[in-house]
Amino acid sequence: MSLRKKIGLLFIAAQFILIVYAKFVPERFFCWAPFDEHTFLDVDVEVNGKSLSKKEIEKRYRYKSLGWEPRSINNVFNIIRQYESTYGKNDNAKVTVKYSTNGNEERIWFLE
Repeated sequence: MSLRKKIGLLFIAAQFILIVYAKFVPERFFCWAPFDEHTFLDVDVEVNGKSLSKKEIEKRYRYKSLGWEPRSINNVFNIIRQYESTYGKNDNAKVTVKYSTNGNEERIWFLE
């Protein structure tokens, strides 16, 4: 078998492994597995006792604060956790994310 064919088969095998792996982890950053979750989310943030507007929240996290997320909701949680553990660690922020995945009942995620 030629080197090109071996590299091609290795590439296809790696992609298959990543798709299977992505089905069993909450985050799916580095694979092209199909988006099988659709989540409606609504983020609210309070910093030092002051509620932020939707625009302020979007500026803070550089991500939407209200709308549809076509990937795992854990991606949004990771964006918020990362910001609050670095840039916002001294802001005394209280974050609430209300979300509903695939039309199921609404859930609430907190970060204080």
